[in-house]
Amino acid sequence: MKKGLWTTVFLVTGASLALGQTYYLRGEFNGWGTSDPLNGMGGGHYMLTMGGLTPGSLYNFKVANGDWSENAPGTDCRTAADAAGNLTVHMFKSYPFADGWNPDGWWRLGYDDPGQFGWEVVGSMSGWGSGGFDLANMGGGLYSGDFAFAAGDYEWKFRKSGDWAVSIGGDFGNGAGNNTLHVNDGDVIRFELDLPNGRWRTTLVPEPASLAGIALGFGILLRRRTR
Repeated sequence: MKKGLWTTVFLVTGASLALGQTYYLRGEFNGWGTSDPLNGMGGGHYMLTMGGLTPGSLYNFKVANGDWSENAPGTDCRTAADAAGNLTVHMFKSYPFADGWNPDGWWRLGYDDPGQFGWEVVGSMSGWGSGGFDLANMGGGLYSGDFAFAAGDYEWKFRKSGDWAVSIGGDFGNGAGNNTLHVNDGDVIRFELDLPNGRWRTTLVPEPASLAGIALGFGILLRRRTR
């Protein structure tokens, strides 16, 4: 009886190990090696805090498995260590994400806001010049801003305020491909950058008349419910 029990436990454990995958934080701080495996937090969320870094210094990094057959993002991530010399990285695996955010593939790699700089939107709407459109710090690593542009098609990126030392393109990597945007007359576009969740999005801000209609409809609904 005991022999059969241990055989069953061994088979189940072996299957779990075979199906499992270890992912590593690999970057300039550890020679891009496998010394720092991420911790599984459940639900496809993996996390690791790398300490002992130089506060404010910029580092390139990725998350990958042992043989690099799985890695994200396509281009390196790049950010600064926080004031304590830490870099906390989050990886999410879920396909499809289907939440309206980008990138919408299989992996997202984000990191806690180091609090060392702000963010702005720069692109063809500003001639890729030195001045961008500043995003407001909403707390918790979320940055947001509402902007209106002339009608047309644009390419753009998020970048560190004031220079190109750090930027975020389509796959959330530093220096990744440009994002694209189509704007109609009168559109106000909301740009959101969510650092810990490794995602970004643009949405159309409703016109004031639409908002008034929504508020009116909500008021009617409340009155109906109270009768």
